[in-house]
Amino acid sequence: MVSETTGMRISKIDAYLNCAEVFAQRSTCLKRKYGAVIVKDDAVISTGYNGAPRGEENCCDIGTCPRIAKDLHQGQGYDICRAVHAEANALLNCSREQTLGADLFLAGLTPSDGSVHKAKPCPLCARMIIQAGIRNVYLRIGEGPEEFEVVAARDLKWYVD
Repeated sequence: MVSETTGMRISKIDAYLNCAEVFAQRSTCLKRKYGAVIVKDDAVISTGYNGAPRGEENCCDIGTCPRIAKDLHQGQGYDICRAVHAEANALLNCSREQTLGADLFLAGLTPSDGSVHKAKPCPLCARMIIQAGIRNVYLRIGEGPEEFEVVAARDLKWYVD
């Protein structure tokens, strides 16, 4: 989480990424905690974090993750994952009219120690982000101020070649 130093306030981008990081802490995933915030015209319009569909058991409730049990890594085994991803949850909570031209801020945390995990949407989420008309995706990649990447939504990797 980025905080102010020597009386200088943090940038808006770091503030929105901090919000995404706070929502990542609500995640129920045992493998990777993600939080997403959608912002349009400098106003937060939606948030999301990864977890099982509403009303269903989460991996943290069950105490096991099928992807961890099979030693699967990023990009593998999403078909057996119990979670709806943070980006998808944030997009599901608003209309396309709201998302056209908006920006999405994404932060990931490692559950074991709470450290920042270099955020990156999976190809399915990338497709949804592009389809929703999101303009840019801000990805937290480190612990400090200004440690983020900005990717135009249209440049996200949305398929595996």
